[in-house]
Amino acid sequence: MSDNTLPTQAEVVIVGGGIEGCSIAYHLAKRGVKDVVLLERKQLTCGTTWHAAGLVSQLWPTPTLTALAKYSHELYASLEEETGQATGYRKIGSISLARTTERLEELQRTSSMAAVFGVESEFIDNQRLEELYPGINTDGIIGAMYIDDDGQTNPIDTTMALAKGARNRGARIIEECKATEIICENGVAVGVKTASGDIRANKVVLAAGLWSRELAAPIGVDLPLYACEHFYVVTDEMPELTKRPVLRDFDKGIYFKEDAGKMLVGWFEHDAIGCPMNKIADDFCFDQFEVDMDHIEPNLIAGMETFPEFGEAGIRTFFNGPESFTMDNLHLMGPTPEVDNFYVACGMNSKGIGAGGGLGKIMADWIIDGQPSGDVWECDVRRSHPVQRTQSYVESRIPEALGHSYDMHWPFYQYHTARDLMLSPLHDTLKLQGACFGEVCGYERANWFARDGAEAKYEYSYKRQNWFEFYQQEHLAIRESLGLFDMSSFAKFEVSGPDSQSALQYISAADMNIEVGKVVYTQWLDERGGINADLSIVKVEEDRFWVVTSIGSFNRDWWHLKQHLRGDVTLTDISMQYACLSLQGPNARKALENIVDCDVSVSGFGFGVGRFANIAGAEVWLQRLSYVGELGWEIFIAADDAVKVFKAIQQAGAAFDIRNTGLHALNSLRLEKGFRHWGHDIGAEDNLVEAGLGFVAKPDVGDFIGREAFIRQKAAGLPSRRLVQFLLNDPEPLLYHNEPIIMDGEAIGYLTSGMYAHSLGGAIGMGYVNKPGLTADALAVANFEIEVARERFAASASLKAFYDPTAERMKV
Repeated sequence: MSDNTLPTQAEVVIVGGGIEGCSIAYHLAKRGVKDVVLLERKQLTCGTTWHAAGLVSQLWPTPTLTALAKYSHELYASLEEETGQATGYRKIGSISLARTTERLEELQRTSSMAAVFGVESEFIDNQRLEELYPGINTDGIIGAMYIDDDGQTNPIDTTMALAKGARNRGARIIEECKATEIICENGVAVGVKTASGDIRANKVVLAAGLWSRELAAPIGVDLPLYACEHFYVVTDEMPELTKRPVLRDFDKGIYFKEDAGKMLVGWFEHDAIGCPMNKIADDFCFDQFEVDMDHIEPNLIAGMETFPEFGEAGIRTFFNGPESFTMDNLHLMGPTPEVDNFYVACGMNSKGIGAGGGLGKIMADWIIDGQPSGDVWECDVRRSHPVQRTQSYVESRIPEALGHSYDMHWPFYQYHTARDLMLSPLHDTLKLQGACFGEVCGYERANWFARDGAEAKYEYSYKRQNWFEFYQQEHLAIRESLGLFDMSSFAKFEVSGPDSQSALQYISAADMNIEVGKVVYTQWLDERGGINADLSIVKVEEDRFWVVTSIGSFNRDWWHLKQHLRGDVTLTDISMQYACLSLQGPNARKALENIVDCDVSVSGFGFGVGRFANIAGAEVWLQRLSYVGELGWEIFIAADDAVKVFKAIQQAGAAFDIRNTGLHALNSLRLEKGFRHWGHDIGAEDNLVEAGLGFVAKPDVGDFIGREAFIRQKAAGLPSRRLVQFLLNDPEPLLYHNEPIIMDGEAIGYLTSGMYAHSLGGAIGMGYVNKPGLTADALAVANFEIEVARERFAASASLKAFYDPTAERMKV
């Protein structure tokens, strides 16, 4: 059978012959999957891979992207020797410029994080910069980061090498074979329709770049993906141009790459141009668009300012072509929850070459093993809320996200487009009271409250931002008296029916054999014992439960329920039907008892229980829980009654100086208590024993997913890594996340969360210490430091919470 003859059956079919599709085919074949078929609509690389700049940087803003890029760098360096196909890969180094102190700190923080993964960098002065990059204009440059090991590669040749490596191991690559439809039967992907006929498959992988959204939509999978126009220019040959590192001038949004005596100059502009699919011809193949000279002129001028010789050279190529981007500049990877045996790998955000090798490996491992070979939640296709997948959302948000590629990655940064899509019933009321909102998964949440005439608007910095003092007051109000959170953004799912309790027990690690009114904190595990969810479940009536989780986990947890609930049960999304208020602080009982029609005394309303009650003439569900470590209640209210109940609580709390409290304070309060946050501190690559949550699981009460794995992990004794809390001794530095953890001079992990602990007088964080057999005694004698922007600060370490470790305050 010739390579271009379409077979009728395969183990895995991959749609898309760019670098991602070819990398997945290569890695599947390398792991022994022989029956792999890749379908390319025209020719390999002809979509967007061919016109990529070919930058292989190892330094990215997050651990996940850094790990992918580091593997790609290692793979591309050896691929030519393995396959005999030239790749054009060479190690040339890279330079990143800083024109502001804030940019310099961002580079230093990223450098510190990447060092944990073995990516070495150095900071150089302008004299050294001029030596490495002759002709650069150093005016306004206050610092630069140099990575000697960074590289560049030829995108087409590298893709061809991956394709050859896949073919050498038995994979088949078929060009001129356009996929027209994903064949889906009973919610399962079973093959692909093409212009040349149908091919059936056990698993289907969609790696079709900017065509992925329109191919996935007909089977009910809406990918938050949108194309934008991406520009660069290539000069004529410049006789004096020597080989030199890749140069990134982030503050101007531009990059420079020397290639065979010519200079490629590209950029990520703030006013990016969206590219609807009707602009892309059906026979699109190595095509490009007309260049709008007025649009690119400011970027050309910026490039000439940085490297004046560029302004003296002729331009050989003005390029404009489409590239696909996502709503948060992170990839879309993994199995889709809507359709079984259907995987996606798209949304490369102009990082496809740098990430392609690592992404292909993780995807192959995921397809074969059922789990990814690393923590990729930030790139998981399940992370987006349905509202983020609408056409109006992607057309509005994604061009802004492209412009953010080289912008400052500020802590707590908020996008401006596609806002106000999901609002709390209390939104307008809170806005009038000074709320500054942040958006998570399309939901607007009050992050902090402006006071004393201040504007409710972020002023970004890596130092103390303009809201720091307001948030400090909110934090201390909870600890000292009383505060009120709007937690209406919670995802809320009702599970009901005769088999609801047994169905939830099969999913949940905790004991779900409970009485009406009992609230259970639990995790949902996978078969490896990995933590798939962290949430609470309350039994509101016989055969009726509410599952309450974070808005960030909405999509993932909803589909986990849909896929694993068994028996006679009904699953209903009630998220927008109910508001939720969280009344917390030492005076919570005193305020509440004046307005509620039930006993809230210590003996009358114990911790971890709930009941229906009445406040201000409205029926509410009242449950005694705390995510901040104080006496408190969560109050679930029908959306229409939310405002009057909120006002009644504020009135009752006035005697105790009740404070509106935002989500930033919630974060610092929970960190003081050592409470975990799924997606940051715990996830599918972590288990309960490592995370210090082994007390939750009850393997003796019945079977649940991951039970056997948990029993093995528990029996193995001390794990090889443990989640540890850290408190800086110096009150000045700030922690956010990703800062390296240094134990006795050695980097042994990084922080997964960080904030300022106002009750403790310093920044606080938590992260995994990768040290086998770690005990509390070993922590006590070790010397711990946290590295912040390449400077190390002494820290105390603890396996227990620094604040109220015995949890007495929230149970009084």
